[in-house]
This record gives sequence, C-alpha cells and structure tokens, in this order.
Amino acid sequence: MSSKIDAELYIEVKNFYARQMRVLDDLDIEQFILTFTENGSVAHPHRNEKTVGHENMRTKMNAMLPGYQGTVTRHWFDHFLLEEHEGDALRVTYYSLVTQSNDKEEVTFFSSSSVEDIMVREGGELRIRDRIIYRDNPAKGRVI
Repeated sequence: MSSKIDAELYIEVKNFYARQMRVLDDLDIEQFILTFTENGSVAHPHRNEKTVGHENMRTKMNAMLPGYQGTVTRHWFDHFLLEEHEGDALRVTYYSLVTQSNDKEEVTFFSSSSVEDIMVREGGELRIRDRIIYRDNPAKGRVI
C-alpha cells in the first residue's frame, strides 16, 4: 500500500467499490467473495453477527438469496474517507444507502449505514480484510 494517499489510489479504491457493488447487485456471490481476503470478515453489529472466510460468506449469502428474488437491489456508496492503517493496510470509511425496486418500478429504501473497511493488497490487487457495517440508528449515535 502506498505510504501516501494520492488521487491515483483514491480512484483505484473508488473503482474497486464500483466493481464490487456491481457483482453484489448482480447476485454474483462467487465474484463478490473474491473481493475479500481468504480469511476476510463481514460484521453486522446490529445483528450481533460476524462472518469470517470465503466458505462461510458463501454459505451465508446463498441462504439469503431467496430474499432478493423479485427485486433489484442497488448499493449506493459515498463520502469516502481513506486513511493509512497499520502496516500497509488502508482504512476506508463511507456511507451506504441500499435501495430495492420491485416489478412495479417502485423504489424503497432498504437500509442506511456507515461502513468501515480495512483493505490490503494481495497479488497487487486490493482486497478487503475486515468490513464492519453499522446500521444507522439514532439510539446508538454516530458511529463513523
């Protein structure tokens, strides 16, 4: 990872998320999983849940697929902040809004969250080592 966060790195990170969310919104679980390190994790503190590793991610996501039938889901990310992290890692925080559209072209808001990712390079490619998704909840205050 670069010791300096510059425009080139910022664009690389934004392109990473654009590709990652497209495969997620297309329900391409296998390609989505590959955007994480082998032992990468996704935590949802609001559900008291943490999934670690590709195999566990695959199992969890396949179990959730039926809930996405009949809708088009879109993940909208913005307000990216990149910071150097331990060693060569990068801490990326951002806001996430998830929408769903039905067959009547009605759009609903599914969730609003702030997200913290720890990114590392593997084989020259960015990968997420750890992701924490903080669901917006006024009782818990501002998380990120």
